[in-house]
Amino acid sequence: MLSAGEQCLKSLSTSNRPPSPQEASVAGEYLQLCDQKLQVVDTRITALEHELEQLKTQRTIIERERHRYADILSARRLLPPEIIGRFMELACMYDSESSRNLETHQQVSSFMLVSREWYRTACGVAHFWTELAMDLTNYSAEETQSVIVKASNRSARASELYLSLHIAFSAAAPANTQIFDFIHSLVPRLGLLSLRIQVDSTSDLVVLDTLFHPPPSSSALVWPTLHTLQISIQSQQEITADAQLSFLSSNFPLLRTAAISSSNISFTSYQMPWFNLMRLDLGPLGRPESQKYVSIIGACTNLRSLHLCTQSYIDINGINSVPVITLPHLTHLHVESSGYHDGEQLLPLLNVPSLQSCIYTVSVTGSYSTSIVRRLTDLFRRSGCSASMKYLELDLSRGTFYSPNALRNLFLEVPHLTVLKLSGYKMEVDALREVPLSVRELSIKISYYRVDDSRKTFVDYLNSRFASSTDIPVKARLHLADTVHTLAVRKRLDSLKKEVGSALDVVMD
Repeated sequence: MLSAGEQCLKSLSTSNRPPSPQEASVAGEYLQLCDQKLQVVDTRITALEHELEQLKTQRTIIERERHRYADILSARRLLPPEIIGRFMELACMYDSESSRNLETHQQVSSFMLVSREWYRTACGVAHFWTELAMDLTNYSAEETQSVIVKASNRSARASELYLSLHIAFSAAAPANTQIFDFIHSLVPRLGLLSLRIQVDSTSDLVVLDTLFHPPPSSSALVWPTLHTLQISIQSQQEITADAQLSFLSSNFPLLRTAAISSSNISFTSYQMPWFNLMRLDLGPLGRPESQKYVSIIGACTNLRSLHLCTQSYIDINGINSVPVITLPHLTHLHVESSGYHDGEQLLPLLNVPSLQSCIYTVSVTGSYSTSIVRRLTDLFRRSGCSASMKYLELDLSRGTFYSPNALRNLFLEVPHLTVLKLSGYKMEVDALREVPLSVRELSIKISYYRVDDSRKTFVDYLNSRFASSTDIPVKARLHLADTVHTLAVRKRLDSLKKEVGSALDVVMD
């Protein structure tokens, strides 16, 4: 039942008339009463909110304690270290050897920081510790010894598994004896040995004898488990050695992969169990080494993969009676040339009937060499490998698309290609007309020197501006804009994508 005051104000609720003095006084009293009630309620709400926060904090503490006790009773703690170690191995598996080498150590370190038990488990997974990488080029004797001790401890965790050692040092280093002793201690377990040696003179090459013919017997050391040998001998100046670089087959019974590089150093000859090799990375060798390239390749008749790297012109015309070199099992050929006509001179000598993939790259900017495409065409035709060729990659600078006719003739010799990658400066209208329909992956990379000139000019200006004064800020942008012709081409591409649907996965920058 409404009070007298409420009855007095009821009529005001349904009208817009101004209140009388008596009604205003009554309304003010009720307003003040409501404010007092609200203040009481707000005080209670504040107290309840404070109590709620305390309860939430208490809940968090209890949940943390519960998690600790639940973890003690969890099935994870019942897993034996062998299974946890296997999980660690699977977590560190990568698609490529290079990614595994780069990331495994970091991943294993994170496992080892979880707990003492996981630390011991990770230390017990032998596969984690088979890779040893040491760059001792600029180290003192004390620093070298420290690194060797750590590497020895690491290799001990690998149990009886084969080891891979990547080591770089200077022939003039004061701690070479320690380095040689360390390498010799691993000989019975080495599966891969990668050497990068810095030499300054002919006398420094004695380190090779010390490493592979250790005193006091001076007899050749047998490497019973070594399947991969990579040697890179580097020098700032050209050196002509009066000795051969020799590795006898009797000392390397399991050797199947080799890599030899001596860019500024010329040996009288290179001796290795060439016949046993299945993979060879050759070069760059010292100059002139035309005959040595030919003789080495000719002896490698069991190769499956050949990577040639040249840095000087190979003159086969100066070699008497050069026979065609048949590599019946070769499936992968990669030629990397730093000169216009360096590597292509070897192509007429080769017969590769089983070839499946071919990569040819020229690192000279602005090369206009078009004969490489013709020589590759002749190579595929002569070898009769049109049915087996699946992968072709060409990066010939300006020479890739310079002659569309030569490129079309090349495509006609490889009708079963599935992957085609081309890099060059300018693509002519008919350059891709004869690309085989079997190609499932097509990659075109275009670089144009005029764009580089614009970028250089842009950066040069910014450098000069801020070299004189940095007080005035600037917002700068170099935008490579589409033209009217570009927009038309993009519309045609969009129409094609809508027409063929998911059959076309294309990106055009």
